[in-house]
Amino acid sequence: MGIKRYFATQDNTISNAFKANLKTRGTGSNMGASDILEAFVIHGQTSASIDSNSAEQSRILLQFDMNQVLDDISNGVIPSSSVDFRLKMFNAPHTDTTPLSYSLDVIMLTQSWEEGRGLDMDNYTDLGVCNWVSSSKGTFWGADPANPATAITGGYFETGENASASFFFSGGVEDLDVNVNFAVDRWRSSGSAYNHGFILKHTDEVIAGDKGTFFTKKFFGRNSEFYFKRPVLEARWDSSRKDNRGNFLVSSSLAPGSDNMNTLYLYNNVRGQLKNIPSLTNDIIYVKVYSGSATAPTTNSVLLGDGELELSLHTVTGGIVIENGDALAGVYSCSFATTASEDYLYDVWSNAAGTEYFTGSFEPKTLSALELIYSDEYITDITNLKSSYIKGQKPRLRVFPRRKNWNPNIYTIATADIEPEVIEDAYYRIHREVDNLEVVPFGTGSAVKDYTRMSYDVSGSYFDVDTNYLEPGYSYKIQFVYYLQGEYRQQPEVFKFRVEEPAP
Repeated sequence: MGIKRYFATQDNTISNAFKANLKTRGTGSNMGASDILEAFVIHGQTSASIDSNSAEQSRILLQFDMNQVLDDISNGVIPSSSVDFRLKMFNAPHTDTTPLSYSLDVIMLTQSWEEGRGLDMDNYTDLGVCNWVSSSKGTFWGADPANPATAITGGYFETGENASASFFFSGGVEDLDVNVNFAVDRWRSSGSAYNHGFILKHTDEVIAGDKGTFFTKKFFGRNSEFYFKRPVLEARWDSSRKDNRGNFLVSSSLAPGSDNMNTLYLYNNVRGQLKNIPSLTNDIIYVKVYSGSATAPTTNSVLLGDGELELSLHTVTGGIVIENGDALAGVYSCSFATTASEDYLYDVWSNAAGTEYFTGSFEPKTLSALELIYSDEYITDITNLKSSYIKGQKPRLRVFPRRKNWNPNIYTIATADIEPEVIEDAYYRIHREVDNLEVVPFGTGSAVKDYTRMSYDVSGSYFDVDTNYLEPGYSYKIQFVYYLQGEYRQQPEVFKFRVEEPAP
């Protein structure tokens, strides 16, 4: 499951808007305990002057625990590289006006702050910190402690390059989903102590009055009763692993070089644990491929290569698997192409001295061109799905797709006797059943990391579900989409399971 969410540890709305009397501003008010966060700019309510000094504003503060992120990276829960970190906030419907066509800036804060316990977002009666003028008790925003006159209002944040991002709202009611790698990368390199979170505010041109009034955008806060609507820092990465032992393709002039390559895996399982092979130098392993019958290999090794049709190697070099910067203990792979079209081929893995560790087998398939492109239809099953899981469990679900027309007498159920189809680009999503809320979307598209793409091996497709991600006490639905012949095709089957609280 190439996705991990971190909930906000602090959030607050700060404002310099006028109170109901339209005479005094609520600059000393705190809204840290509210379940709503709000961003707006108002011009001309009490004065004809339209500029940044007279503007009434509301801004949002957010902070996440970077120590959790760093711990998960060091423990291999998420990769150390090739990860997109995204700030996600969810629109809160309201009865006030909703502005159109505007952007909110997401900027790194440069000063620590206190969340506070205020609630009143209407009349600004709950005084406390942090607020528009103070980050914490007795501390002004950006002020030199020896010179309070240097105080900044509205938050103290970065103004240089690579310190902010922007998200555009066309209809005003969209959720926010913005890449914040710029911030996470700096916090990782500088240390979590420099993590003061984000401030969300309207753009400077809106604040200056060039675009008029933008009232109001509201999001659900971390205190919201809606579990999946709370602000999150979301890590996304492609966690799929493609083992071609079950769909090994013979090199063909019909395919480009990269598509002629196949990857095989070796899993060194010792007493139920994956462990490195101790006698390998620098974790390098060597692979030869032999022709053979259904029962045993021959002594004839076949020629291998790098994807082109000119093959010249009898041995290819493999090594320990590196996924997103992390070495996987006991997992090795090698990639190669071959034109050998025997019914059975055998892969033999050894060290530099020729000590053999493992002999596997596979049945290569020949690529052919069809005069007509036909529409493949599949029936999909999850062979090991349970009706319920305890929160904290991480089941690996086995997905069994087969062609719908494989046998005219069987239409609904795939069995273990049927060889599974390997669909290289298959994705899943998870919905909450009670309200059809999309909890994990299909991770497809050019702007994402394919974070829900399934892995596959000789036994078919699979993916892991981290139930820590799901709110207990609810039932959830799984659906699939396959990328076939240049288009995404959603499959009709729906699979259900429930997540329960652990026993006390």
